Amino acid sequence: MVAISLGHINTSLLEKTFGKITTSEIIVTDERLAHIRERHLIDFKLFEKYAAECVENPDYIIKDSKNPDTVFMIKKLPDTNLNVVSKLALDTKMSGFKNSVMTFYRIRERNLKKLIAKNDLLYKKE
Repeated sequence: MVAISLGHINTSLLEKTFGKITTSEIIVTDERLAHIRERHLIDFKLFEKYAAECVENPDYIIKDSKNPDTVFMIKKLPDTNLNVVSKLALDTKMSGFKNSVMTFYRIRERNLKKLIAKNDLLYKKE
């Protein structure tokens, strides 16, 4: 399995909720890239262009209430919103793991509002 580094997340925005995060680096594996390409083909070009910006400079970070240690990192664009679903590498897990992208897709404004209403908003860019 090949992993590509996308950059670094701001762990201080997440550690109040999740506790110690083992690394700030965030990766995407070749398997997850294949998933995004297969399941979200139209969005894949946006992933290639904006993925690093989404995780390094998100407009929203939302805790996923259904999946442990998982967040939605949302980047607003003029015509749409981009959602990077990421699994965090916490101290309580086995060492050597990194934060990783699970999937990526566009999300409409209406669905973003629903996501915020149903989950914990951890960060909003002012």
